[in-house]
Amino acid sequence: MSRRSAPFVAPDYIDDPVSKGGKQQAKALLSTLQEDIASFRNEQFPPDILRQVRDMPIFEGNLAEVQAYQQRWQNLIARAMAFYPAAYLPPDLLPLPASLEIPQFIYHVQRLHLTKTRAKESKSFGSVGALTDKCGDYSSDEIARMTGVLDGDDEARLVAHREFIDLRAYVFCRDQKGEMIEPERIRFYRTGLIVHALPDFKIVDSRQTPRKRRNDAYNNPLADNGIWKIYRKK
Repeated sequence: MSRRSAPFVAPDYIDDPVSKGGKQQAKALLSTLQEDIASFRNEQFPPDILRQVRDMPIFEGNLAEVQAYQQRWQNLIARAMAFYPAAYLPPDLLPLPASLEIPQFIYHVQRLHLTKTRAKESKSFGSVGALTDKCGDYSSDEIARMTGVLDGDDEARLVAHREFIDLRAYVFCRDQKGEMIEPERIRFYRTGLIVHALPDFKIVDSRQTPRKRRNDAYNNPLADNGIWKIYRKK
């Protein structure tokens, strides 16, 4: 099971959060939180009381060690939860956004399976100008083809795809009965991953053989600058 992130909600202590002023206040407070996290992370990550897994930003320890390290982060986690109150709550159990760069803490871990997967980033655009601002330059012929698609249909949009190798960890945990539960697929490279390792903790490293990406529904790009391929959105 893969995990998205919890949705943003303006904190309760902001007056009239739907107003322009309230939105600006929420944005400023979130920016301050991100700055505080970056400063704290610079001092406290990587952890000094945990053991690194391979060459990854993954660190493992026993229950007491992981709890002690999480306690250092608890004030920042609590502040972040004011903006993302649904984080880690059932039924979805969605994490905090990776953009905050707060480490992910997972307990009762029996096995980690490290993988690389061929993946793609996707962005959608309604104008060629916005696309080139984000994706870079294209030839005049490619610009003409993209412009023609948008000019010929008011509802048409362009989609940009960038292929990359996605690094993930499949985390296998045990429940309170000691039974293995369905693994979580974690993107951890930006945040770091902290795991409470059970006895006989095992690591399976499959990074040398990237898994194949599923067949792409898009073919014959309108434009390709070597990084971003552009198609008419289906």
